[in-house]
Amino acid sequence: MNEPIQIINIASFFINIPIYLKPWFSDDKPFWHILNHISEAIEKIYEANPSRYIRIKENVYIDKTAVIDKYTEIKGPALIGKGCVIRHGAFLRNNVITGDNCVIGNSTEIKNSVLFNNVQAPHFNYIGDSVLGNYAHLGAGVVISNALLIKNKDENSVLKDVKIKMPGGSWTETGRRKFGAVIGDYAEIGTNTTINPGTLLESNILVPPSACIGGYFMKNYKFPKTIVYPKEEKKEV
Repeated sequence: MNEPIQIINIASFFINIPIYLKPWFSDDKPFWHILNHISEAIEKIYEANPSRYIRIKENVYIDKTAVIDKYTEIKGPALIGKGCVIRHGAFLRNNVITGDNCVIGNSTEIKNSVLFNNVQAPHFNYIGDSVLGNYAHLGAGVVISNALLIKNKDENSVLKDVKIKMPGGSWTETGRRKFGAVIGDYAEIGTNTTINPGTLLESNILVPPSACIGGYFMKNYKFPKTIVYPKEEKKEV
């Protein structure tokens, strides 16, 4: 029997939700609900203020103040906020919303995801089917995986619906075959960390480099150190 989708307190993740995104965030729905409606959201945001954006191709809307470097690829639907910088080699593919003042960097790929304001994904990142809060920062090489592959009885790899392991040990359904993470405001993710499907990180959390994590982590969770520094040698007197 499937576990129910539990409603989680949005305030534990986001201090402020950008006003144009609020229609897709409500207390009676899981806050990854927007992942099913990104294309619809893009059209409504654009229609509410079309003079703000430049339509560079079908279903791709760029704020007039955003900077798009050469050799980037943006496949619609996509909407890029004011002051954003999309750097050389970035790849935005289908259903991407970035808030204001975001940095999408070299060799970063984003798919079916929503970034709030001031998010930084500047170096070699993958973001799949995820929501990133204000000022969230991904170190170089951070990957947010969005697909849960397991072996069936015939030893074939199959995709399974993603569940979230809650702090008490129970599991909650996401209702999605592909789901990466929800990352709260001001989260800092260390370099080369892998975030597995179905991960929730509350605001202000710090994840050390080279971690591999999955599940629900509250803001006061302390990750074990992954770097061991040499002990200071005692000097002879």
